[in-house]
Amino acid sequence: MGYTRDMEKLRLHWKKVWDIIKYRCWLLKGWLADHKKIVIGVVIAAAVLIGGVLWFLLRTYHNYEVVSTTERDSDTSANYYFRDDGVICYSKDGVSFTNNNGDMIWNQVFGMAAPKMSACDEYIAIGDVGANSVYIFDGDGLQGQIRLEKPLEDIRVSRQGVVAVVLSDDASSQINLYDRQGGILASVKASIETTGYPLSLALSEDATRLAVSYAVFEGGKISGRVVFYNFSNAEASSSPAGTFDYEQLIPRIEFVSDQTVLACGEAGFMTYRFKDTVDERVNRTFEAEARSIFVTDSHIGVVTRNTEEAEEGETVDKYALEVYNFSGGKAADFTFDFDYRSVSASDKDIIFYNNQECEIYTYRGHKKFQYVFEHDIESVSPAEKAGEYILMDTQSMQTIRLK
Repeated sequence: MGYTRDMEKLRLHWKKVWDIIKYRCWLLKGWLADHKKIVIGVVIAAAVLIGGVLWFLLRTYHNYEVVSTTERDSDTSANYYFRDDGVICYSKDGVSFTNNNGDMIWNQVFGMAAPKMSACDEYIAIGDVGANSVYIFDGDGLQGQIRLEKPLEDIRVSRQGVVAVVLSDDASSQINLYDRQGGILASVKASIETTGYPLSLALSEDATRLAVSYAVFEGGKISGRVVFYNFSNAEASSSPAGTFDYEQLIPRIEFVSDQTVLACGEAGFMTYRFKDTVDERVNRTFEAEARSIFVTDSHIGVVTRNTEEAEEGETVDKYALEVYNFSGGKAADFTFDFDYRSVSASDKDIIFYNNQECEIYTYRGHKKFQYVFEHDIESVSPAEKAGEYILMDTQSMQTIRLK
């Protein structure tokens, strides 16, 4: 009997609920009939709004407008570094800084056979590879000049203006840290036979930690080694803080945050947490050999040949792009068919270009921009302002906006 009463109560409850639903639907039907024009207008407006958003997000631009133009001098070998407050231009003959208003703030003349620059925060350092001179600058101009005891191989600078350099030697490598006055703060020596030949180095922003990628030659084989040094105190800097060996060479290594180091090879990439000690956090292998690699503030991207096989009667794109965040997760994955020469990227756009053509993609794989220029171009890169790009050719440097 108790079960029957419960079932009857449940039936009556759901009957009341169903009666309420039917009553609400009757009221809604009447309201819609009385406000038919308003409903149609709202539906049309929503459709137009959604269509407009989709058009804005999915359209492909085929033209651009010039926001500003800066004429280049006759030295087409000059290199440019874009800062928030202006542009650094350096070449074999010297270096200059021009602010965003087009005013030259300072200019330093020198003679270098192979200038190489490093930048961090306010400071930049320029050294002559194969020679013995290093210049240190900030937004106000020259802050220091260092005379090296051995020829320069590589250079990095910290946010305080401390400089790390690799010095060449036939039998061993030497890595020194200098202050802006040329005083040696720390020194690392490694035998080429035991430790390896230094390929690249990374210096933390506070200049307390250093990571070095070495090429190791053993038994007729070449492999890679990443060694970490801690200069925060004398005891920690007396020996490496960590050493990691790999079967691939590691031609690129850098600090991507205060305690995170990224190392890139042709077969994959690794990230490490480097504070007092070192831990490998990510070891990711690419699905095919890397054709191009780019690094942004938050991502690492790799372009490979597309290994997907085409079905009968169909074709596949030539290239595959995979983008990862520094924790190893995949942020983008798509294919494209553009025969590019170089790639540049921000955390919003990926830019491919060759001598006269450019294509820009979003991380969703949507082709945002496609254009064939009437003249040769040297590079296309993201500008500081969102939606703008730096277009470089032999005669000028233009800031452009898509339209």
